[in-house]
Amino acid sequence: MQSLYTTPEAAKLTNIPESTIRSWLRRHPEVFQFEVHVVADEHGQKLWTEAGVELLHSRRASKTATDDDAEIDAESDAPDLLESLLEEDSQRLANEYYRQLPGRTLQRIKQMRVNPTPEQRQIVELSFRAAINAGTEHLLLPTYQPMMLKGGDETE
Repeated sequence: MQSLYTTPEAAKLTNIPESTIRSWLRRHPEVFQFEVHVVADEHGQKLWTEAGVELLHSRRASKTATDDDAEIDAESDAPDLLESLLEEDSQRLANEYYRQLPGRTLQRIKQMRVNPTPEQRQIVELSFRAAINAGTEHLLLPTYQPMMLKGGDETE
């Protein structure tokens, strides 16, 4: 059975920075062939074959991989990293927003019912009248009906 190496192990064997190896793999998929130079284990982790490590050695010799290469690679990886962070954060924010939305909306509706501003009273009135005209007043909260039908004072 052939030896397999993680990217950190391949980096130590070849004296090429890990970030450079990862960048080369991403940028040049035509050079690094799957099942020849790189394989994936049952968890999807990429492992380097002996042929892959040899290819890295030869690539290092032709490219002279240095810390400058790693720096350039890190700079070119920045947009990808930023995009993945933004995607994760935006998904978390969206999930949290929709988790809190129903409770906050009900809280605002209750506040609007108890102590509406003139603008909110007008919104409720227009919505109530539109619902009556559309025949959907049964969908409105019953507590708004006295407020609307009696000119806004629920105690009348």
